[in-house]
Amino acid sequence: MTLLGDYEKFVNAFLDKNYLFISYDELDLKNDKQVILRHDVDVSIDLALKMAILENNSNVKATYFFLLSNLSYNLLADENIKKVKKIRELGHNISLHFDLSIYKNPRKSFIKEKKIFEDVFDENINIISIHQPTKAFLSNPENYFSIQNTYENKLLKKIVYFADSGGSFRYGSPLKSKAFQESKNIQLCIHPVWWMNSKKTVQKTIEEVLKNKSDNFIKHIKSTIKTFN
Repeated sequence: MTLLGDYEKFVNAFLDKNYLFISYDELDLKNDKQVILRHDVDVSIDLALKMAILENNSNVKATYFFLLSNLSYNLLADENIKKVKKIRELGHNISLHFDLSIYKNPRKSFIKEKKIFEDVFDENINIISIHQPTKAFLSNPENYFSIQNTYENKLLKKIVYFADSGGSFRYGSPLKSKAFQESKNIQLCIHPVWWMNSKKTVQKTIEEVLKNKSDNFIKHIKSTIKTFN
């Protein structure tokens, strides 16, 4: 049993209802039964890759947003670059998960992060997701940056939004919602950490992630410092 349930069954529920998994630029508000599957990768690229493989096996595509400035993982490490590119090879979109709270001038810093991401991954970014958006940003997310972001009205108010932030769906499971029953268009924000190798509680889930990261870091140090064991 996982924290939120069986992810494959969760995704297949949308397929069984004939929902179409689309990219952000494919959204047509004149149609229904569209779901934009978004993944904010806050904790682990390994878990994101595991989720991407599972989705590919179900012929589902998603958009993965990665942090460039964070302490959870090093996006620019060679091994991680290969994993992110593998996610793209599996048919998914990749883009930037931007933390505006760490900068004095978010708009200027965004331009720098965007260029780095595009150069490293040979990717043309046309939409970004914001990491832990501030109240000030959410009060007016339209045209905040030079490109679209996932919190604009078109994606939060004109279609239905669900997020599993913190390890739970704050307003109930999407599968039990009126929007799902009526085949309304949906944006789903899913964090891989709560589904891939997750435990029964948030505490135990994060502890497991930390243990794996610690084990991998120790292996890295041993390979780098031969006198350490």
